[in-house]
Amino acid sequence: MPGAGRTASGFLRKETALKKIVLLMIAMCLALPGLALSAGSVAQAKLGKGIVEREISEETDTYALNETAYLWMRVVDGQGETITVTWSSGGESFEVPLPIGSNSWRTWSSKQLHLAGEWTVTVTDSAGATLHEATLTVQ
Repeated sequence: MPGAGRTASGFLRKETALKKIVLLMIAMCLALPGLALSAGSVAQAKLGKGIVEREISEETDTYALNETAYLWMRVVDGQGETITVTWSSGGESFEVPLPIGSNSWRTWSSKQLHLAGEWTVTVTDSAGATLHEATLTVQ
């Protein structure tokens, strides 16, 4: 029965191709959650000398020694994640973890600036990716 053999063989090839497609779709679905695990993005960021009504006040990037600097941010699409603000100067680093409470979240970090010179303020997500970076000067 030559006709029956060709039909069974054709069916097996289609079944194998269908299995490959299904496995590919499963693999893609498993990869998607990993892509979505982002701590969002920093939509706005400002340095200043204080916070008034959840907004930055006295916006500046120059400070006196022992003054307190504030980095104010609006983070979007990061609900449930934690970002880290790292204040660095002279080989020293100070980390401040900040939980993100909604998909449009205002938050801030502050640091008393006890070293003169240039400081770098870096915001990273839980994977260590840089979301924002700013520099300031302490005179």
